[in-house]
Amino acid sequence: MRPSRPWIGALAAALLAAACSRKPATIEISPKKAKLYGIERSTRLTARLLDKKGQPFTGGTPTWASSNPAIVEVDGGKIVAKKEGKATVSAQYDGLQAQAPVEVVDVSAIEVSPPQLTLIGPPGTSVPLTFTVKNSAGKPIPLVPTWSSGNPKVVTVAEDGRVTSVGAGTTTILGKVGDVQGGTDVVVKLHDIVRLEVHPATALVRVGDSQHFTVTAFGADGLPIPEVAAAFQSSNADVAAVDGAGVATGRKAGATAIRAELGGVKAEATLLVN
Repeated sequence: MRPSRPWIGALAAALLAAACSRKPATIEISPKKAKLYGIERSTRLTARLLDKKGQPFTGGTPTWASSNPAIVEVDGGKIVAKKEGKATVSAQYDGLQAQAPVEVVDVSAIEVSPPQLTLIGPPGTSVPLTFTVKNSAGKPIPLVPTWSSGNPKVVTVAEDGRVTSVGAGTTTILGKVGDVQGGTDVVVKLHDIVRLEVHPATALVRVGDSQHFTVTAFGADGLPIPEVAAAFQSSNADVAAVDGAGVATGRKAGATAIRAELGGVKAEATLLVN
């Protein structure tokens, strides 16, 4: 007859009691905070129950809540942006709670000008892009995109949106704010530039009206290269401002020079505002 082993039963009972008494001690939310760019954009938070030793506890599922559902809605860990602002999303279970701050930024579109860019000149020729970040109401907001070049061997792009040619080819420049993006297609043609002309040479506008200036480049062969992209600048921005596409807008009565530069070559025109 096999001898009895009473300690086995005692051990099993102890293990069962320990398992029954094991409880979650904390809730861990990942990521610890979230930022949503755009109304109706969504992401997901996860919550883990941990025991007092930091080990996962699988015996329950936390419930979720938002401190302000008008800003952020939450359903099973999925958070959805409803309007700009800040809210706190919490996960709760059996008296335990963990929180994650959530910020919603209302951004809807990035408009980049020009939408297509042909960059003609020697390597190192650069022009700035003009961009406007808009919210869901179509109003400009003071956000700066993060820029990237699809092919840095063709063009590079600086933090302020200035595009610089490297080699001949075609690529795309993208500006991003969160998941929202806008961009421009870029064609680079390497060509020596010896002279520029700005057209029209003289223009007259009223305050609030605009004039589009174009640039014609000339190579060493004397042949014109019409409507090339150039870097524009107004000598008096109080009188008129000019964007990267060469569109100048009158601000107050006076005169200003609209200057263009391409590949180190410069030219200018005169804009009168009344």
